[in-house]
Amino acid sequence: MTDLKIRRIPFDFDGVDFVWNADDPAFAITMNKVSFFAVGFEKYICQAMRDAEPLITDPRVLQEARDFRSQESIHSMAHRKHVKALTARYPGLQAALDRSIELYDKLYAEHDLKYHLAYVGGLESIFTPSFRLMLDNREALFAKGDARVASLFLWHFCEEIEHRSSGLMIYDHVYGHYFYRVSRFKGFMKHVGDVIAAVTEEFRKVFPALPEEWFTQYSNHKLPTIGKLRSMMGITMSQMPWHNPDHQALPEYFHEWSGRYDRGEDMTRTFGVHAQPAPAAAA
Repeated sequence: MTDLKIRRIPFDFDGVDFVWNADDPAFAITMNKVSFFAVGFEKYICQAMRDAEPLITDPRVLQEARDFRSQESIHSMAHRKHVKALTARYPGLQAALDRSIELYDKLYAEHDLKYHLAYVGGLESIFTPSFRLMLDNREALFAKGDARVASLFLWHFCEEIEHRSSGLMIYDHVYGHYFYRVSRFKGFMKHVGDVIAAVTEEFRKVFPALPEEWFTQYSNHKLPTIGKLRSMMGITMSQMPWHNPDHQALPEYFHEWSGRYDRGEDMTRTFGVHAQPAPAAAA
């Protein structure tokens, strides 16, 4: 079992810009897509965990499911704050949020619980290698962006790494059919792509004057090839039958972020422009 911490961080995004990182507008918009996606996806996760609870017979797994749901619920609320601040400035973006939620509600209505737990377990298993790439390259991707938004994502990515085992643990406990889960992985990823495409479509309607490449590129920065290869290899290995998320190598920043939180620092502005500096270790 993992020891998940329930952290409630008082993020505030009033007046935040859509392009919150002028140094890398493509990455800023990529992360905006993640915020709109996250509200629908994490609502979906919470519903699946809630429906799975009566089927869990091990008290330790039941506690894991409850803590996992708590973390994801808090993530959803934080991203809703980000989305709400954006829609306050750009009301047309409400359609992007509506599409994200609608597509996940539709998916939940169309499939059974086994499918949903497999979807959650399959996707959550790829997040450590995916998010490690961003955490390891945070200077290039986040340092020149609005500290409020940069801090939101760094917090979220660290907590996704913290509960990296939860989705698979719960699926394996309730159903445990490896080939059922892995045979549907491409379908899970296609659905993620469909949600992101729908959000992107609504973004384009609201900002027709912005360059097309801002909506299609991941980032203006070229990330290290070795890091991208390591991420792709980690994603591939995460779908193998022997995969145990607990054995994945964790980024150094995960430990740095956790330590700063444990010391009681202001985690709403940990990184980026106007970030609060970490106190000296000697202090």
